[in-house]
Amino acid sequence: MQPAPATPPPWTPGAVHLWWLEGPLKPPPGTRRARLDAILRRVLAPYVQQEPAALRFGRESRGRPFLLADDAPDFNLSDTGGGTLVAVAQRGRVGIDLERLDRRLSHRDLARRYFADREIAALERLDDETARQAFLRLWTAKESSCKATGTGIFGWLPRWSFDPAPDAPLLWDLPAEAGARVDWHHRRVQPHPDFTAVLSCHGFAPVAQGFRLPCAS
Repeated sequence: MQPAPATPPPWTPGAVHLWWLEGPLKPPPGTRRARLDAILRRVLAPYVQQEPAALRFGRESRGRPFLLADDAPDFNLSDTGGGTLVAVAQRGRVGIDLERLDRRLSHRDLARRYFADREIAALERLDDETARQAFLRLWTAKESSCKATGTGIFGWLPRWSFDPAPDAPLLWDLPAEAGARVDWHHRRVQPHPDFTAVLSCHGFAPVAQGFRLPCAS
């Protein structure tokens, strides 16, 4: 991640700007929504040459937000304990999902509930710690894809399936509603050593550029 420039860098073919903000593991209660709104406004305002408070947002039929402005970029945000990542693209659709690498959860039970049969079978062949890591790789790939389409995750996670191998996400299957496989591109990115994320893009092959967003004073 590079230090954040004073203004967004010029768009180059396929560019996706990733804005990383490291934050407290447990923000004060009741402030998360306001904090995320402030981060989004801070990131997006320079792209449309407006003040953060002046930005207006709309929502698609399933709740995915978009910016109401001429030539507005597409964007997506992911927030987890200790960090926030915002993806911004000039064209196409983007989704981003961020997870802590040390996250502990009932990964085998969750996989049986939300994953495709082929993914479940692949995880069952792994020892528990390797399966936990593979689960996080799969979850970030699947959720970022759902966020790019704007469907939400419930009922859609099993319809996206990926190879759980530790390299770049390899798409096995996708919902018919998502269009052609050739139009989808997935990149694993690591904004910080303690985190992993997947960037999902529809309509173009991304070239990710990462920037560290300084904490607001």
